[in-house]
Amino acid sequence: MVINYFKIKPLDITESELDEYEKYIGIPLYNEDREAILKSTSFRKVLGYFKNIKTQ
Repeated sequence: MVINYFKIKPLDITESELDEYEKYIGIPLYNEDREAILKSTSFRKVLGYFKNIKTQ
């Protein structure tokens, strides 16, 4: 199956959802990390890719 990555939008992530994603990352997230993730569009887009791949 072909995935068009340009059509996948960044996820809107809350701090409570970061706890769940922390399991996927495999390392604990510190306050600075959480702040950067919430501001970084590219990281949220990567999480969108993973979510899209898991649902297919």
